[in-house]
Amino acid sequence: MPNNLPVVNWVTLEGDFKDYRPAIGPDGKKVVFERSFNGETQLYMVQDLQGNNPQPLLPQQATLAQTRPDWNWMNNTIVLNISDQDNVSVCTVNADGSDLTKLSGTERYYYPQWASLSPDSNNGFVVMNNTDLGNPKSTLIDGLGNIIPGYIDMNGTDSNGKDIFGGMPAVFPGQSTLIAFAGQSKWTPATKYNQDKNYIFLNTENNGVFTSSPMESSASITTFDPDFQGRAPAISPDGKFIAFESTRNHGYSIYLFNLSDPDAIAVQLTDTSVAPNAQHPKFSPDGQRLIFCANNPEVRQRRIAWIDISEYL
Repeated sequence: MPNNLPVVNWVTLEGDFKDYRPAIGPDGKKVVFERSFNGETQLYMVQDLQGNNPQPLLPQQATLAQTRPDWNWMNNTIVLNISDQDNVSVCTVNADGSDLTKLSGTERYYYPQWASLSPDSNNGFVVMNNTDLGNPKSTLIDGLGNIIPGYIDMNGTDSNGKDIFGGMPAVFPGQSTLIAFAGQSKWTPATKYNQDKNYIFLNTENNGVFTSSPMESSASITTFDPDFQGRAPAISPDGKFIAFESTRNHGYSIYLFNLSDPDAIAVQLTDTSVAPNAQHPKFSPDGQRLIFCANNPEVRQRRIAWIDISEYL
């Protein structure tokens, strides 16, 4: 187990709740996250990293599940999934909870991510498109929810020409079609997507054709290697690092990978004894902190936390 890991700072502690999938605002203080209780899941927000007095973002939509937020730091708008039973759609809302807008035709689009940090929200989103059940792919849609021609499958194929399943996309800063995602090659015709057997993949585009390779160059694409398992990537604001969750050390922890060295070894940032089941990291706007969720050992519930990663950059 690594020594001298970053100190884990807990944002939320109170109550009999389960907190999940955080995103941090443009001021580096406000945090929006999922809170589950009494069989419902709603987005809540705290005004600073002390986590005092979380408030529901969309109390008027309390009966609908509100999940997977992503925060546009330029226009202070949040994109999310809202679901009514099995009907999942992409929605946008201002950070103050006003002007909730559902994008038509976005059923079964999960993990929406802003395609670029721009004041113009019509630049659209990259989504995990699961309309072909069990065969998810990363798709680029515009601000109205329409698929942009040529970008229905941004995962493409691996170096062996095999299709790649993929989800949980993250978009490189200043780009709209270059992404990191949790994926796996379709090694055989019978292969089905298994979210527990992912690597972090990076895509490239050449004349409208996409190919993707594991972020970690030693990962095999002919069979799954648990030593390189990873999900939920987040790209640093400068595009130089990727944070992600992985079970490669027996239990989900947060890791950091330096993209400037493709032969680098991912660095473990959290200890499973201090922050068990650490998942869904997101960078702060200055790139110096990671916000994530984990099981707090004292309250024995999933909570929101953050760590300072400046010494690892």
